[in-house]
Amino acid sequence: MTLSIILTTVLNTFATSPDLCADVYLDSAGQPLTDAIGQTFARFCEWAGPDAPRFNSDVCCVHDATGAACWLPDREGQCTAGSRYACEHATVTPTGGVVCYQPFPSVCDFGHCQEAGLSITPGPLGDIICCGASDCTEVETVVQLDDCMGYLAWCEHGIQNVDGTVDCFD
Repeated sequence: MTLSIILTTVLNTFATSPDLCADVYLDSAGQPLTDAIGQTFARFCEWAGPDAPRFNSDVCCVHDATGAACWLPDREGQCTAGSRYACEHATVTPTGGVVCYQPFPSVCDFGHCQEAGLSITPGPLGDIICCGASDCTEVETVVQLDDCMGYLAWCEHGIQNVDGTVDCFD
């Protein structure tokens, strides 16, 4: 009995929770989908820009093929349902839910942003885009991740053109 209590205490103290964002989309061979710079794509974390809010805490989650529902542990730090996961970036919703984020770098860090001219009013695109050598396109479905031959990045302010390409602005 005493050994059981000691082991439980040690495991609870030093065990780390699995990262919710480390559960990623896989290709047809069962390998993680990656872009040209080696980024993987979380299945249960919302994709966000580089300024995703820091959280650095554990959450309790249940998930299925359609997504995850997460919330804060109880007052004793326990999950009364679901499983415990680590969440580095997240926000707590007004209803007590937690939204975990996978931050992506800004497309501007890769030189794909331009200064908006007087005749252009970029909207708040706030979305993930796929950029290749010369242009960027919006990523709308998971199926398109396999089609992205470049890298994924965040475009905060941009315009989607008639041909499907996206122009991002500083």
